[in-house]
Amino acid sequence: MRKYLFLLLIFYIVGYTQEVGARYLIVTHDDFYNAVQPLAQWKHRKGLRTKVVKLSEIGSSTTQIKNFVQSAYDTWQIRPEFLLLVGAPNYLPFGSNYSDNYYTNMDSDIYNEILSGRLTVHSATEAQTVVNKILLYEKIPDLNDSLWFIDACLIVREEYSNYDDSIYWENINHAKNLMLSNGYNFIDTLSRYAGDNANDVISSANQGRAFVLYRGSGVNNWYSPFNVSPDQAANGTRLPIVLSITCRTIGMTGTPAAAERWFLAGTPSSPKGAAGYFATTTIITGGSHLRSAVCKGFFNGLFQQGKRTFGEACEAGRLNVYNLYNSSSEYRGFTTLGDPAMNIWTAIPKPLEVIHDSMLPVEQERLAVSVTFEGVPVESACVCVVLDTLVYDYGYTTNEGDIIFNLEALEPGYMHVTVTAQNKIPYIDSIPVISTHIQEGTRLTTGAYNLVVNPNPFTHTTKIRYSILDTRYLIKDPNVRIYDAAGRLVNSLNLESSIQNQESSVLWDGFDDMGSKLPVGVYFVQISTSEEQHTIPVLLVR
Repeated sequence: MRKYLFLLLIFYIVGYTQEVGARYLIVTHDDFYNAVQPLAQWKHRKGLRTKVVKLSEIGSSTTQIKNFVQSAYDTWQIRPEFLLLVGAPNYLPFGSNYSDNYYTNMDSDIYNEILSGRLTVHSATEAQTVVNKILLYEKIPDLNDSLWFIDACLIVREEYSNYDDSIYWENINHAKNLMLSNGYNFIDTLSRYAGDNANDVISSANQGRAFVLYRGSGVNNWYSPFNVSPDQAANGTRLPIVLSITCRTIGMTGTPAAAERWFLAGTPSSPKGAAGYFATTTIITGGSHLRSAVCKGFFNGLFQQGKRTFGEACEAGRLNVYNLYNSSSEYRGFTTLGDPAMNIWTAIPKPLEVIHDSMLPVEQERLAVSVTFEGVPVESACVCVVLDTLVYDYGYTTNEGDIIFNLEALEPGYMHVTVTAQNKIPYIDSIPVISTHIQEGTRLTTGAYNLVVNPNPFTHTTKIRYSILDTRYLIKDPNVRIYDAAGRLVNSLNLESSIQNQESSVLWDGFDDMGSKLPVGVYFVQISTSEEQHTIPVLLVR
């Protein structure tokens, strides 16, 4: 009996102390913890429950990092699907054979059960720079001259070898044909034979390109005449994905490789370069066919297999070389620099049309969301709803573009709604969650004054009336101040200058002080006397 009770106690402890977990795990060197927070918050809000851990919490050796990730995968209620490693190799080491596959192979075969990405940053400023570029790319895409999303730059450095050169050109033409069949507009094809060079690459990127692909020889940088200096780029927020399909162009120690600078270029306030970079840590000879498989697999994943994220497209490339040639070194060596969960644009981003309640009473038990594009329902759009720590849920729309969330235990605040879909601009909104315990017309009365707001709730206009019952309580400030639920001052209204019978009033139309219509929700009407402030909540509905 004692043994039975002991087992029950162990079960109770384990069951109630088990880590809830996260779909998106960020392991960061302590120096970059603050810089990565905006990315973590965005991933969490869009439906990837996110957890950030520091090396000082889990250990900084390869074995300690691996053990933590393995434990998370084995024991968390919600397993990691994506792993972001934040730090160059001298801050957060590569695993064995200079590979992040060491951290994501969970069952000792070869395959990545978790898709990883790495920010190879060397300072907090670099971390802020790459985080900002990822957010700009995915969350706020540059829609000025938006054709850049369907333009590309494909580069061949011929080796004067019929065997290698034919493979390089096959890769370029394969990518080009896939792009053209998916509606691409303009594709630069640069080559050594044509007399093109690094300046032409930078010029092309500066015009805006969705992808920059290099095929040919290189170590540390692409070989002449394409030995680029990405820091010379001036493409701003038109940030491509760069594929460096050659030998090692990722820094192994504290110094980034020259071609890797595509990912690190820019500053937090002046982005440029690339939003993501795909390259290998290996050096081989006679391996152009292996690299060809990676290249073709990446673009097949995007344009034929429906892969949506950077990490999935990179994994499609790795799987292709392993499945075709059983090349474990190439599978392990190709590394995703950037956010593995970043949605990749393969068309010009378009806005979604999203319909949901404009406000939620705390008693409401369901939230219905409808997602369409140009009047057509959008299937498999990801919808995430968040209300502080009370509500966190996500799901995907049906073929009718609908999803319903069951709600309970709501409290006043804002329900954040985020909708993402392939090649669609993220929809981001916040719905006021309100207490409906406000009666039609509200009066606050003491022996000194009356403060009346009527009607309340209101749709168009409400009258705010203040009466002084005791002349000792004179009006200190002739302004009525109106605050939103977050405590921000949204309007200031002047009471009538001449107070007859110690009474004054003013109308409010539900607009802010800039003349913009305010969203529905709870606002707070405040007036000050010589002694104190008086506040009444008012509900704006439409």
